[in-house]
Amino acid sequence: MSAKYALIGLGNVGSDLTTAAVAAGLDLHVYDIDPEARERAGRAGAVVHESAAAAVDGAATLVLSLPNAEVVEAVLADGALDALRPGGTLIDMSTNLPANAVALAATGRERGLTVLDAPVSYGPEGLVAFVGGPPADVTAQREWLDAVVTQWTHVGAHGQGQYAKLVQNILSGVQMGVIAEVLGFASRAGTDLDALATALRPTGAHSRMLERTMPAMRERRYGSAGTMALHAKDMGYALRAAETIEARMPFTQALLTVFRETLAAGDPRWGQTALIEWFLAQDEDTTDGDPR
Repeated sequence: MSAKYALIGLGNVGSDLTTAAVAAGLDLHVYDIDPEARERAGRAGAVVHESAAAAVDGAATLVLSLPNAEVVEAVLADGALDALRPGGTLIDMSTNLPANAVALAATGRERGLTVLDAPVSYGPEGLVAFVGGPPADVTAQREWLDAVVTQWTHVGAHGQGQYAKLVQNILSGVQMGVIAEVLGFASRAGTDLDALATALRPTGAHSRMLERTMPAMRERRYGSAGTMALHAKDMGYALRAAETIEARMPFTQALLTVFRETLAAGDPRWGQTALIEWFLAQDEDTTDGDPR
């Protein structure tokens, strides 16, 4: 049996981490505030607990997969960090502010703990992790990383995992925003969108994102996992981080406005393909607005 791992947070990512860890034979103990999420994790084969501290008690490694920086702070302050075994490791796989990752690493050092930031994103083959921390500490967590993600990359010191994840969020968000913009533009121009997709395929403007996103936007398929709200939160983190390093981010700022206005006028459960709604809104009074 492997060393004990504790995972706090069983949302979309946490559920996938659970499935992968159990499949790899890891001794996984879990907690989430949602009883249904705990029940699903139990069915998947994890050991379920009724509190974060109970799940972490005596664990060698504590993994966080939580929705935002405030929840990370609250969980750690509520006894989870105190319950971690002396000399243990904390891996924050949540998307967090880089400055918070650096501060958390300092707190860990004071307690004799190892800390890594390892936020994740979904790639074509599954979860991908961006890992920040000392090389030796990263290598020591290969068992967990190899088990739960399809690819992980050590990108630098504490906080750099979070910076890399924010870069990924900016790139994917801007691509989706531009696809929604050009789809709205082409729809208003009366362009044959099927012919347009074919014409773009051999050009430098084509991308995997375009191939995947355009059909969903045209059919107004947005999903219900709330990923647009999470993406907006992450872009807000990127802008906050940009202020600290004096980086110019005009495209991200403009896109975040579109994200927030789309969510305010729509459904908080929408995925990012719902960005098309912002560009169709001007047509809603006179047409069905469908970009066909």
